[in-house]
Amino acid sequence: MRYSKYYLFFVAIVGLSFYSCSDIKDDLTSPSKISVHNVSVLDPVSANFHGVTVKEKGLESCKQCHASKFDGGTANKSCATSSCHPNVAVHQNGINNPTSINFHGKYIADKKIPMSDCNQCHGDNFAGGTASPACTNCHSKITTHKNGISDPASPNFHGKFIASLNWDMSKCTECHGSNYSGGVASPSCNKCHTNSGGPEACNTCHGNFNNPSLIAPPVDRNRRTDVTLASVGAHSTHLLNAKISTLVKCSDCHVVPTSLNSSGHIDSTPKAEVILTTKYSDYQNSNGTYDANTNKCSNTYCHGNFSFPKATSQWTFAYTADKMDGENFQPTWNKVDGTQAACGTCHGLPPRGHMEAELKGCVNCHTGVVDDHGKIIDKTKHMNGKIDVFGN
Repeated sequence: MRYSKYYLFFVAIVGLSFYSCSDIKDDLTSPSKISVHNVSVLDPVSANFHGVTVKEKGLESCKQCHASKFDGGTANKSCATSSCHPNVAVHQNGINNPTSINFHGKYIADKKIPMSDCNQCHGDNFAGGTASPACTNCHSKITTHKNGISDPASPNFHGKFIASLNWDMSKCTECHGSNYSGGVASPSCNKCHTNSGGPEACNTCHGNFNNPSLIAPPVDRNRRTDVTLASVGAHSTHLLNAKISTLVKCSDCHVVPTSLNSSGHIDSTPKAEVILTTKYSDYQNSNGTYDANTNKCSNTYCHGNFSFPKATSQWTFAYTADKMDGENFQPTWNKVDGTQAACGTCHGLPPRGHMEAELKGCVNCHTGVVDDHGKIIDKTKHMNGKIDVFGN
């Protein structure tokens, strides 16, 4: 059978067309992943959303058309616009290698990009979102980086997050460096935490954040100042505003840690351990103790746990018994109304075993300690473990 030349030309053209369509179809399903560009490719709720494909197959194929920095390429369509993915260019070979110039941490630090840009693809909690692998695979505690991270009033404040970790700051150093100066990836914590030790300074968690010499509550670890709380209580009265004695030292009641990670500092016990020293053991009848359940101190020299024997005194004329002793008062730590420091609370007026005397007459023997109204005028000579008589 013979065919006309026109018929043969038609068959050739159709065949070529079929070949071209098949070839294009193969390209659409090839490793280039161009098949991602379906209807609703930009709709996050669509099954065709491009982020789903990217999450499954990676970003490398996108570079074929959108260029290595995703800024247009042969497709003349940039992924890196301000309204889409302004920092997608970070995704280069070596992105997870800290020694690479393309390490993502360096990019974040150099470009000073906000973590909110990362949230676009990696999700609000950095667990992957709809498009990307989870940052939490490597940075298990990165979820704290949300809006409000630097605002103490925000529920997303980083201090609250660290508190929920029982004050474990080791995760912070993964990105911010061992000395919190920024490491290779992150801003320096020391720009805000300016005291020696940076974020590990004592007054970061308790005391005055702006004054490293004030490390005791108020404020307590939960940023509270209410004196009726045991965590606040009479700290200020003892350490800052003592009215009838010299100031107490932290070490008089606590074992003071030398660093954040000192043994016993941050542990499983819910409250700070109070271990009262035997500062005036020569005069105390027994060592002082603190009951965390009742918030009461017992057997403390400063509240009347003392005994001065007549046999060892050069002022025997003042004795009416073989010793003078106090009332061994048990103050409540979080009762800060002044009543527990009233004259006569910790010892009698005069003390038991002391010769009779009126309060206004104390000045006759205890010169320089009290005035003629019985008011303490030299705090260094009251509750100091000595009997100051006649100016001695």
